[in-house]
Amino acid sequence: MLNESVNFQPVPLIVRIGSEEIEVASLDCAINLIRSLRHDRLGRFAEMLLTQMEAARAPQQRRDAWIAFETWSLACGLQPHHGDLEHAA
Repeated sequence: MLNESVNFQPVPLIVRIGSEEIEVASLDCAINLIRSLRHDRLGRFAEMLLTQMEAARAPQQRRDAWIAFETWSLACGLQPHHGDLEHAA
């Protein structure tokens, strides 16, 4: 069982929005990014994700929300340098 007092510190993620690469270094940064996309096609696909991220309080919830953000950004093609896909069969 994890110590609930330990703060979750994600590994920063680079996402590409248009021609701009943005470093997302925290869950709060990810929340702000998705909020900024609310009126965009991508933002409309992220309403439930945003709800999960905003509600995350405990470290495990924050980890789960970060993983969901990583998965969403990968699925939307926002990770310009994702190495795992280079070797996909």
